[in-house]
Amino acid sequence: MMNSMVIDMMISLDTNVWIFGILQGDIFCEKIMLNLDKFDIIVPNQVRTELHHNLSSRDLKYFYELVIKSNTQLNYDEVPDVYVTMFKSKGLKKGDAIIGGFAEWKNVDTIVSDNRDFLRCLSAGHYFEVMSPQEFCEKFNL
Repeated sequence: MMNSMVIDMMISLDTNVWIFGILQGDIFCEKIMLNLDKFDIIVPNQVRTELHHNLSSRDLKYFYELVIKSNTQLNYDEVPDVYVTMFKSKGLKKGDAIIGGFAEWKNVDTIVSDNRDFLRCLSAGHYFEVMSPQEFCEKFNL
């Protein structure tokens, strides 16, 4: 059932949020999966690639079903090096730097992540904010 009221902000879910939501490993991640249609969700290619490496084919099928049902946007654009370099210089590993660079480049409002490196390194000074799944659920009453 599609919700007609979409919150007008672009959200990117980190790989771990998708995995814990799909595998039902975290109640807050599960709540986010159940409410994807309330948000403008964008998935960077880096996250999609990491999901392909970490989920079974059955769980990947479920991921794509969630994407289609919620009108989540898959983005295959390569992140410009200048953004990746900027986030690597903050101490992030390459994959995380690509995700952070993508968010900055595409003007994502919020990254939802349990990744301690994101939460520690990206506290301020960027276009986007980083929230844990619990903080995100509490903010939007999920």
